[in-house]
Amino acid sequence: MKYIILFLSSLVLSNLAWAQTANKVAAAEILLDTIKNKRGITSGRNQLLFMIEREQKKADASDGVIDKQLDIDGDIAKTTAITQTIFKKVNQTVAYIENNIANDSTKRKYLGRVIENLKLFNTDMNDGYCDLNYYTNLFEYTYQVIRGLYNKNLAIYVKENINKSMYMLSALFDTETEAMNVLMEGISDKYPELLVRKLKTIKVPSAADIVVAKSAPRSPKMILNYATSTAVEREIVRRNKDPYVKAIVTIADSCSTPLKGIFFVEEYLKGKMSIADINKITVDEESYFKKMIDLRKTYFTADMRISYNKELVHIVSRYVNSMNELHESSDAVRFKIVEKLSPEELYYVIVFGSDDLYTSSFLGCFNRLLHRIKPKSGDAFLDDINKDKFRTFIRLCANYNTLSTFLGTMKPDNKMKLMRSFVHGLDSTSEQDLEGATDVANSFGSISDTFLMRNITDEISISRIQDSIQNNVRGYRIYDILYSMLTASNDSLTSKYGIPPISMMPFNQLADDSGVVIQQVFFYGDDDGKGVFNSYLNTFGAGEWKIKREDKWVVISSIKGKPIVIYANKPLDQPEDELAQNALQSYLDSLNIRPTVIIHRGHSYHLSGTLEHINYNHKVVILGACGAYQNISTVLSASEDAQIVSTKQIGTGNINGRIIRMFNQRLLEGKDIDWVEMWNQLSKQFASGEMKERFDDYVPPYKNLGAIFLKAYRKMSYEY
Repeated sequence: MKYIILFLSSLVLSNLAWAQTANKVAAAEILLDTIKNKRGITSGRNQLLFMIEREQKKADASDGVIDKQLDIDGDIAKTTAITQTIFKKVNQTVAYIENNIANDSTKRKYLGRVIENLKLFNTDMNDGYCDLNYYTNLFEYTYQVIRGLYNKNLAIYVKENINKSMYMLSALFDTETEAMNVLMEGISDKYPELLVRKLKTIKVPSAADIVVAKSAPRSPKMILNYATSTAVEREIVRRNKDPYVKAIVTIADSCSTPLKGIFFVEEYLKGKMSIADINKITVDEESYFKKMIDLRKTYFTADMRISYNKELVHIVSRYVNSMNELHESSDAVRFKIVEKLSPEELYYVIVFGSDDLYTSSFLGCFNRLLHRIKPKSGDAFLDDINKDKFRTFIRLCANYNTLSTFLGTMKPDNKMKLMRSFVHGLDSTSEQDLEGATDVANSFGSISDTFLMRNITDEISISRIQDSIQNNVRGYRIYDILYSMLTASNDSLTSKYGIPPISMMPFNQLADDSGVVIQQVFFYGDDDGKGVFNSYLNTFGAGEWKIKREDKWVVISSIKGKPIVIYANKPLDQPEDELAQNALQSYLDSLNIRPTVIIHRGHSYHLSGTLEHINYNHKVVILGACGAYQNISTVLSASEDAQIVSTKQIGTGNINGRIIRMFNQRLLEGKDIDWVEMWNQLSKQFASGEMKERFDDYVPPYKNLGAIFLKAYRKMSYEY
């Protein structure tokens, strides 16, 4: 609440100062909250005013009570702020337009912007994800931009308020050269990705030139694409006089493979590589990879890091795919492709191939890495590469239960130092994203050394306190959530951060409006997939279930207990299995059937096919494939509140089958899915031996720590 109050106070002071400047320019400006001459409103504008009033009423009704007050979770500050915005500020803006603007078409343009603002607000309110600060800004800026246009001093206000809300309003002043130049320069610094994709829509040429020059060091590949295209953007880029842009154009025209050559633009610009040098390296895949790694320490700055990272994911896929495809071959054959790689190069294959590496591929690379770094310790090796992507590596080691082995290469003090750095500075990483913090959260459940965990907890607590004292909001959020995850119960986390329950899935959230729980199961057409499919069908006894067989799928329906319908594609010979999945998906979509449960039955190399079908309707996602735990972020990107069952290591048909049977039995009985209780019962069935070890690698939703962190952080971000 304090952040909203501070924000509103600063906004009022800023606008007051600017308003005083504006009034010096235009004393005749009429500042009223009501329209002076309502009889002068044309019928066309009357219709627009009616639309504004209608959208205000929709907003008013969003809290269930029509009283010209939008109740936001009982929070007085939030309720007051957004209520004044939607009613007082909108009415003030409408009155200003009618009282000051003479031209009818200009009035219509401005009123249309107000309507669009309200529609956007109502859509977000209905979806339940309304950023109140954003909309408070948007409506205030709309009013002030219109005033700035009237008073001919808009550039002053724009310069003081460079953000996404202001950019949203740029269509109101896209022919105002000074204001557009100020906006484009500021937005290019903060959000270049917003502008460079809309280059041809920028009406002021000088503003477009600013965008190209500012964006080139951050998005050289996109500038290259424009330079080689036949679209309008081609000439906009090629007329630019900036040295960096000119270097990109030279690479576009002279390199044999410009899409690879672009990554050496810094070397070319500084005269360290010629076009001939670039062509010689990019023609050979191994040389290209080695050179990219060699330059990583020097040129992989914060601006370029995302682009380089994406390219390295693509480059290492050559190594990863080869090892994965040869998973049934001997190690000598399977890992031949990485035998000549240096320890550093092998390390980057691991961290950039992490999403696609099979469990056995990771373990093979990990063992080779440890052998090749000798006699160095693990921490000394990481120091040599400036700890680049080391949180990803530590997280992978934790997830694949190899962290103790890696830490065992170090002296005790150095081990503690490394793990302290693992959790330090998570709010100030080069990428300014949450990858490091998510890696840390994901590792918690895999670190068994209690002394080590105690030190990690202490380090997180210290960072949390420091960020609170320094009023570092982003840092405090990160460390507050991580600290709570280590010290509070699951129920406390749910209550504190307002995230959906992580240990329970209510039955009524899985059932549709008719009370039916609908599931979709994905099978694949290899020999294992066909065997698993037959075993799966055999678990549905005739007394409780009926099975209807179609050409490409089966429909399994309960005949006792609560209504459950399961759609599963047949594991037809590849690639017919994928066609069967798509046919089933089209059938479900055509009938508006929305499964809330999605289950993957197949090897990890088939997992991407299942992940493509996940959407926001899915509440429970069961992934029994080897190493599927690495794909949690992919699932959450498609369905942020999904509860996920996965495994860190080897997926076992027997374990997957028992999880699914127990899950379905609870649904038949109409019970909520209590994951803690269910996991305790399952653990008794796998109490010893190899099956216990494999079951211990399975992760229930309440132990999906990375997912819990992301949900809590997003919720905190919505709150302020």
